[in-house]
Amino acid sequence: MAELNLKKTVLEQKEKFVDFLSLMVKTDTQVKGQGILGGNERFGQKMVKQKLLDLNFDVDEFDVEDDKIKKFPGANLGHQNENRPNVVGVLKGSGGGRSLILNGHIDTMPYGDKSQWSKDPFLGEIVDDEIYGLGATDMKGSLSAMILAAEVIKISGLRLKGDLIIQSIVDEEGGGNGTMACVERGYRADGAIVGEPTQLHLQTAHMGFLFHDIKVTGESLHSSQLWEGVNAIDKALIIYRALKNLERRWLMTRRHPLLPGPTINLGVIEGGVAGSVVPNSCTMKFCLHYHPEKNESKEVTRDRVKGEVNEAVKLATDSDPWLKKNPPQVNIYQEGFPFETELSHPLVQEMKQTLNKVIDRAVIEGMPAGCDARTLSEFGQTPAIILGCGNPQHCHCVNESVPVHQFLSLIEIYANFIVTWCGIESAVK
Repeated sequence: MAELNLKKTVLEQKEKFVDFLSLMVKTDTQVKGQGILGGNERFGQKMVKQKLLDLNFDVDEFDVEDDKIKKFPGANLGHQNENRPNVVGVLKGSGGGRSLILNGHIDTMPYGDKSQWSKDPFLGEIVDDEIYGLGATDMKGSLSAMILAAEVIKISGLRLKGDLIIQSIVDEEGGGNGTMACVERGYRADGAIVGEPTQLHLQTAHMGFLFHDIKVTGESLHSSQLWEGVNAIDKALIIYRALKNLERRWLMTRRHPLLPGPTINLGVIEGGVAGSVVPNSCTMKFCLHYHPEKNESKEVTRDRVKGEVNEAVKLATDSDPWLKKNPPQVNIYQEGFPFETELSHPLVQEMKQTLNKVIDRAVIEGMPAGCDARTLSEFGQTPAIILGCGNPQHCHCVNESVPVHQFLSLIEIYANFIVTWCGIESAVK
């Protein structure tokens, strides 16, 4: 009976729930310089905090602190953290049930060139079953659904046995510092859901990633006598070709049932000052993605991948007299471990059952990027899955939107799963 009422409650509250998401989208929570220069998350967090208080959550509000998260591999230190609080709500259960973390980030990337948007990115308008606006998909739709699922539980008069913890996270777009701060603060649970957009598909694994900065030097002079100089861009491309060869070898030898093959992307190349000058420096920035491995720790996997990259760079360097004498500087400036939860885990199996019940299908896949599931799982000892509304291809792009019907279905999915996972003591009279 309780489960049947959850769908009924979502439908009855549809207009109110959509208005809540629309207001979230209208609220500017952009990061600045990928979090390095700060962010506007506080404006959205004020709204989240009040809603959680209205739902009888105990609310913990705290800033990220570098001194506390620096122990985590991949922590992105030196960001402007002041006045960018995490907001965590805890709804204590009566006891005897399993605890659950619902994790979603409030920050968005900047909207870019506003003239390319067909409507104002903060309008939050609904057109043909789509809510348009910055962050609608990434990931205010899922974060709102998490909070509103708790409201469905309250309206339905249900009391949970296990604790329900909702984490509204800052600085995810800057590398995940907000969730690291939650883990450092001691938040743990028997399971967690990260609400990145998955189109209601269940994701149980994601790629690890390493960002490399490679600097190559040369000798500059006028291009009319280029043979007397050393073109740093030409030398950098020797290293680039070596890394693409490594990528090809990975694609032929590395497989994962849920994830695409490993990749190495050259995202930035900078060098030179003019067409008439032989460039004396060149910087390349790469992002590579790699698989989790079942039979080794995340640290071992990461170190093995780092070693293979360093070996490829060394072989390229040793093959060229200039590079061998003037070796490039190789630096990792951002990283994240891969993540995987076994398909047999109760968290996966029970969510699969919930999806089959609510939307009559359960698609299980992996995420080709990375997210905060890795932090909850690896450092927080909390098994995690990824499930949210919206198409991930709509992230970080103009005219971002999320389907209303997916958003409402997600509220129902989350509410049903909370009831199943945490358990119900009794109806509140």
